[in-house]
Amino acid sequence: MPNEIIMDRRRNGDHFERENGVKKVKIDHIDTNGHTNGHTNGRHVSVVLPTPTTYQRIGQDDFRNSILGTCVDLANAASGGQIVSFTDEFFAQATNMIQPTPAMHCPGRFTENGAWMDGWETRRHNPTYDWCVVKLGFAGVIRGFDLDTSYFTGNQAPVASVEACRCDEGDPSNDAEWEDILPKIELAPNAHHIFVLADINEEIFTHVRLNIYPDGGIARFRIYGQVRPIWPKDPTEVIDLAFVGNGGRAVEVSDQHYGQGSNLLLPGRGINMGDGWETKRSRVLNHKDWVTIRLGDKGRLREAEIDTAHFKGNFPDYVLLEACLCYEDLPSENTEWVTILDRSKVGPHKQHRFELQSQDRLFSHVRITIFPDGGVKRLRIFGTRGIPGAPTSAQPTSAPLTRIHSSLQVISAVALTAADYAPYGQVIESTPPTATTTRANQGTAQKLSNVAQVVNLRLPGSEAESKGRQLAVPNMCIFRCEPAREIPVKFRILERHLYSTQAFVPMGGEGGRAYLVAVALNGSDDMPDMTTFRVFLASQCQGISYNPGVWHHPMIALEETTNFLCLVHESGVAEDDCHEVPFPRDALGREMAVTLPGFRASA
Repeated sequence: MPNEIIMDRRRNGDHFERENGVKKVKIDHIDTNGHTNGHTNGRHVSVVLPTPTTYQRIGQDDFRNSILGTCVDLANAASGGQIVSFTDEFFAQATNMIQPTPAMHCPGRFTENGAWMDGWETRRHNPTYDWCVVKLGFAGVIRGFDLDTSYFTGNQAPVASVEACRCDEGDPSNDAEWEDILPKIELAPNAHHIFVLADINEEIFTHVRLNIYPDGGIARFRIYGQVRPIWPKDPTEVIDLAFVGNGGRAVEVSDQHYGQGSNLLLPGRGINMGDGWETKRSRVLNHKDWVTIRLGDKGRLREAEIDTAHFKGNFPDYVLLEACLCYEDLPSENTEWVTILDRSKVGPHKQHRFELQSQDRLFSHVRITIFPDGGVKRLRIFGTRGIPGAPTSAQPTSAPLTRIHSSLQVISAVALTAADYAPYGQVIESTPPTATTTRANQGTAQKLSNVAQVVNLRLPGSEAESKGRQLAVPNMCIFRCEPAREIPVKFRILERHLYSTQAFVPMGGEGGRAYLVAVALNGSDDMPDMTTFRVFLASQCQGISYNPGVWHHPMIALEETTNFLCLVHESGVAEDDCHEVPFPRDALGREMAVTLPGFRASA
């Protein structure tokens, strides 16, 4: 038959068939009448729909009051979610699906392959189906999904299903066992499709595979669940109990007009105001907004960090912290709240650290209230878990937050951006602001030139040669860096290359989801100026280049061994090629370390 289509979808009994001139496709979804109709390839389709037993579809208005309203998006790229493999992304990249921001609509904008779409879109006429594997930012139990087809109005995937697996080391192999957790469901154009899994269980997953039949687009893929953290063995260790990677969840938000309340619990300090919590402007006297957070575990709370990074004209005037002990996700109206931080003044674009009250009491929830409105980037609640062996009280002290590790100065890493890194060198990425773009390879490639400086100060006729320095030649090499074995990560040495830039680019295919770049400028004493010392968290999609003479720590891989391609100019004279000094300690003789919420140390 000229129109016969046989579809191998690796599912028993799933196929297109022809009956009386009408195509039929079996999918696992049902409407209130027990059937539905649709179209494919311009022809009418009758869809055979078995009764579902594993999920319930809810509307957007019901989301907040459902179990999903107290969950986190485990796939969120801001929490470390990654796309690890896919069949096709011809029209739009799969990584768009897991971005924390809502999908955008840009009519009239085109790429070389077609209309620009903010989502994942595959090419047409797939004889089988397309799939995409997502590595969750944190392992956890899955409670439901939102398959969002916003602005896909004729090119959306018509049918989708979801599978999951657990792979504690690396990514799933070809013979991994995938478990069906959402059967095939129909997708409408330009709509949210929110599903709550009816079978509540505690099975932990690390990866999810989204299947679309036969092809098309998905704007956003939200995987709602609850993180199952790996706790430190030492019960006395002070940790951030509100951090999403430790199971913290925003369970109630008064207003999130510009930014989600759950953003408060994300790792790092973010990249702009968009990844913080921000409310609309209030026009009422004595207004206030709040977020209620269920901690990852009950604990005794010692210190808080309230970060207003990037909020420079819209930060709150004051903040208040309260806590309670409650065994439900959402405390009732009769719950007793205890003030752990009195109403306190905060300022713009700053990390504010506070010692908390009632440190000997056990709490399960924290509520941050802002007056009258505004934005906060992150909230950290440091304490010890309420388990046997943990301290039941804390000694009062006026020392700053770094007392948590009394022998260390503990600092935070910030996301790597070209603007912030500019004093130290260049960020090598696919969208550099200084690059020139040309077409190449008969129009099949885009060439980005001048993505970073390449400097050799030991050339013939150079000042270095006149001072007796040997000439240097390019050395393209590979550094195979083992992952950090302890977190916080301690700094041991700093080094610099006086006569050459040095570039590092992660090679992909292996390695962790991020690495650290620690840098400092040179001081007037020809030693590192520690007032300029900064630590950046770089993704596997970013490379970096150090300017000549910039002090830096050797590359620090995270979670997995990482290969870096390196380009540097060397003469073979060790003292000219690389100058090393021990990492400076502070006036109290303390080492410096960087804390990395959400990252694990290598075994």
